[in-house]
Amino acid sequence: MYLLQPAARLSFRARHTTLKLAEKVSHPKRFFRLSSIDRRLPRISPLLSTPKPVNHHPNFNINFRTMSSNPACCPPGSWPQLLTTTNADLNKEDISPSKGKLVQTPVDGQDDDLTMYVVEPSGDVKGCVLVLPDIYSVRVLTPQVRSGDRIGSICDALADQGYLVGLAGVFGEKPYDVAIKGPDDGDFVKFDSFAQDGGVDWFKSNGYDVMGPRVKAAAAYLKAKAPSQKLGALGFCFGTWLSCKTSSTGDVDFDVAVGCHPTTILEKAVFGGNEEAMMDSLKQPTVMLWAGNDSPDYTGDGANKIAIEKSGGKVVEYNDMLHGWVSRGDVADESVKAGVESALGHIKEAFESHL
Repeated sequence: MYLLQPAARLSFRARHTTLKLAEKVSHPKRFFRLSSIDRRLPRISPLLSTPKPVNHHPNFNINFRTMSSNPACCPPGSWPQLLTTTNADLNKEDISPSKGKLVQTPVDGQDDDLTMYVVEPSGDVKGCVLVLPDIYSVRVLTPQVRSGDRIGSICDALADQGYLVGLAGVFGEKPYDVAIKGPDDGDFVKFDSFAQDGGVDWFKSNGYDVMGPRVKAAAAYLKAKAPSQKLGALGFCFGTWLSCKTSSTGDVDFDVAVGCHPTTILEKAVFGGNEEAMMDSLKQPTVMLWAGNDSPDYTGDGANKIAIEKSGGKVVEYNDMLHGWVSRGDVADESVKAGVESALGHIKEAFESHL
């Protein structure tokens, strides 16, 4: 049973009414049972499994591959922020609590401590996973905001599999929707986060000089709790750039990284760096889960694909999915649900193989 509320579906269907999917993605074997596991809607407890290939849809014929003219991380046609239906949903009392806890850890050179959502396994730790979010609020980190919480759900589910998981609140109290603007009730369809005043400046204010020390602090926290265990990274959208940048600098030694809907284009589009050189300097195997409207540099003979394969990783193409589907896509749509299941299967496989 899926427990995702239908709010996000309204945005998707209004914005992508011409999108035609000719067939459904094959379902992998179920690995996690779905349950309502916290009070932050809409949330799923994900299904992970050994992944099966995704069917590519021949009628997915809209060209979303061109990145936005603004130096933002999400390309045109991406899934919007995952939200609860109304602010009143924040006060619902019929949902179970989350499994982890919030902790504070100091950050070298910064006044404010880093907030982390940490989930420990019930048994022995078999590895550590550092989770780096997309730009939007995650309910486990900002409970006062009505953002969805699938990323928090994935953290809980990974802990159920034996991993010590830490979700780093790298944006502090000001993720994009809080710092710039988020949609009001009934405003899902017309709201465009990247058209808001100050959006580009917000990205520029969150460069690696700010983000890098926070990632290092989060990684150090996990390693201190489980010093003998290997460390993996799981990034979503902005978090994929951050994990790749951290790896390329050598600031954190990851044993494996997984990225969902990559936005490493930020390195050159916003921060003025060399994306190709960054990707060519990855230190660990990386599995990148690519959506049909993500950068084409991850497909064919693209430089990013070549760099990832050189470092022992791979790119898994989901031509029929839109950027953001893993953390923000509406699983009430059967094709999206199957795409999420398959992606979570690849996450499971990567961590089982390398941690």
